[in-house]
Amino acid sequence: MLQSKKFKASVRTQLKSIHARVTRNRLTTVFFLFGFLHCMAQGLIQSFLFTVDSQYNTFLKTIMVAGHVDQNYPRNHTNLLGHSGDYQLEVCDFLPHSRANCSHIFDSHSLNTSSEVHVVSFDISHATLFPGPQVKLQVLDTSQDASDETPKTVNVTLNDQCLGTLLYAQQHLQNSEREDIAFLIMQFWLFAISVIAMCYDSVPHVLTILGTRILLTAWSIYALWRTEYQQSIFKQMIEDPRSPCAVEIFPTYSKTRIRYEIPDLVLNCTALGIAIYLSWSLFRVYNKEKVQHIGAPKQINQFYKYFLAVQVCLQLEVFVLLTWMGLWLDQLFNTYIHRISNRQELYEALFIFYNLALGPWIFMGWYGIKHEKRIITGIFISLSTLFTVLAAAMFRAPTFWWTFYVWPCWGCFTTAAIVLLLATTILSVICWRNFDKGLCQYLYAESALASSNFAAEVFERDIEKADHEKTNEKDNRFSYDIGRYLPELSSTTSSFSATSGVH
Repeated sequence: MLQSKKFKASVRTQLKSIHARVTRNRLTTVFFLFGFLHCMAQGLIQSFLFTVDSQYNTFLKTIMVAGHVDQNYPRNHTNLLGHSGDYQLEVCDFLPHSRANCSHIFDSHSLNTSSEVHVVSFDISHATLFPGPQVKLQVLDTSQDASDETPKTVNVTLNDQCLGTLLYAQQHLQNSEREDIAFLIMQFWLFAISVIAMCYDSVPHVLTILGTRILLTAWSIYALWRTEYQQSIFKQMIEDPRSPCAVEIFPTYSKTRIRYEIPDLVLNCTALGIAIYLSWSLFRVYNKEKVQHIGAPKQINQFYKYFLAVQVCLQLEVFVLLTWMGLWLDQLFNTYIHRISNRQELYEALFIFYNLALGPWIFMGWYGIKHEKRIITGIFISLSTLFTVLAAAMFRAPTFWWTFYVWPCWGCFTTAAIVLLLATTILSVICWRNFDKGLCQYLYAESALASSNFAAEVFERDIEKADHEKTNEKDNRFSYDIGRYLPELSSTTSSFSATSGVH
């Protein structure tokens, strides 16, 4: 009971502290509100996108079940070949693909040009499915070229070739659902990082926000283009009068997605602008009030930049690695991949190990480098190297490189994960080689002076109206405060000055 009261009191104290930092001035309040509103708005947009993808995926999944595709051919997957309107689609049941395990079901050059078929357009929410040797749909025809102005009920038969093209669409929509969930979670992760950056004036967290916003903006531009591109493929393979299906299953799909993707792109651009402004402001104030006050030589400042770079990589890896591994495990357990994989248990064990080791690995990197613990940092570097090598070695697995090729979103997460792991390894080695050269003492002095309100925090200042007199006053106090908190730093600084010519 007593422990419960202490826990509640601790939570209340933390919440009050966060509230005080959020409301301490106009800058913090506006920054918090922008972050919160962006999180809610983009979270809603991702929820709407997920709803659209889920609705169409569920409908196509029902057709696959009615046609016994999943039951009779659980290893089947599609491979789209060609470009610029010249497409070929094949269904395969194993990797790597060959003539023995693949069969062509669609070719743009072999479309039937001698007959004109009326294309039925319908709303999937008003379609009735009839399973059988051939799947039949009873729908309300809403096509503009219908002979009657009043929509009428018609029956549509879906043959095996049509089911093959619908399998391509269904597998694409399945992956789109997974993307929507990942980006929905990312919005809340970004908001949490923003609050931490604001509450603790954390440079690594601000840089993490900036890097993530750049990637999100680039992805939203690509996603907008991809929706139009994907609709053109659906149009040719499924909705064209000469196609195997000749039925408009996606009459409003792309329009609905674009209606959500455009505001999402606008929000990402505005959020990126805020992140750029915040990063620039933070570094300007930080360089004036922290680095200059402590008076560290150029070497220490350079070491500190490497330390910050490692921290940024670790912050990004919290989300990127977890999402990358989570999406891959979902592929292993819930798709055709687990049917055609020869080393299913090995892949599962490997990525479960990744997930379990991620937390301790990140902690070792943060603690070991900040406090210059050689053994802990050595273990961290060894694990980083192991993670990087294992991630690169996974490309030898046909299922891994096939997923990388066929799913651009997961391919981007895979690339980002490997780049971050490689960067973390290299930067950690650089930091490890520069241990015992003054960085640890500098970080301690910075923390001690900040705790005594010596160094002004970025959010507590009016960035556009910096008080230079206050800065000069703190400079005059430096000789007393630095001797009080860290006498040995002056000797470290002097040694650097002697060797580098810094006076």
